[in-house]
Amino acid sequence: MTAQNKLQVEGLVAAVTDFASSRGPNNCAEVEDHCKLLLYWLKYLQSYQLTGTADELLAAVAPSLREVAATLSLGIIRPALFALRSQIDLVLTWLYFKDHPIEWDYVNATGEGFKMKKEITSYLATHNDAYGTRFGILKGIAKRTSEEPYHFLSAHIHGQSIAVLSNTGDLKDIVRSQSECNECVKAVYEVAEYLNDVLLSVYANSWASLPIEIQQAVSSRFVTPEQRATFSSANKSHK
Repeated sequence: MTAQNKLQVEGLVAAVTDFASSRGPNNCAEVEDHCKLLLYWLKYLQSYQLTGTADELLAAVAPSLREVAATLSLGIIRPALFALRSQIDLVLTWLYFKDHPIEWDYVNATGEGFKMKKEITSYLATHNDAYGTRFGILKGIAKRTSEEPYHFLSAHIHGQSIAVLSNTGDLKDIVRSQSECNECVKAVYEVAEYLNDVLLSVYANSWASLPIEIQQAVSSRFVTPEQRATFSSANKSHK
């Protein structure tokens, strides 16, 4: 190790230590609070909706949430963004492969045949008559600022514009400001609500068995009785 490398690593350790000790616990708590909706879904799905196929995909969502909490506790953002996008990939691909054991075996045997997000949302809309109606209603009353958080997460991951390119000079620069971490924490909720809307569009027929927290969360988003009635009628008409 050269003297310069040693200085770089020491600077990184100091920056991470300072951030983690002063802001880490609060960031960790904020991540936990913002992902609660997704955690309720994971508990429900793992208790009642597993098929024995591709269960590993769903099981990997909670660890990815821990990755977000861990990296934001250190002030490190880019890995958190990768983990957030992986949550969308994991839930969507589980929704497809849980009912396709032959295709899942093929993926694991060859590394080929994995489904892209667009393919899966098209599959859900094609094979679930109520999906499009439900998701459209939920999108109209969304609290998130981005209709498709997958898009802005992908922009960061693929470096699709100057604004999202890495600008790390020294190793310590990987530790970002608290304001940047706050934006990433907001994205935790954006992803959780988006996945809630996808899952609710699939499982709304099982409304009575859904956790009360999920029922209350979506009910609180309805602004008018008409919105509530439209969503309820979509459920009834597509049973």
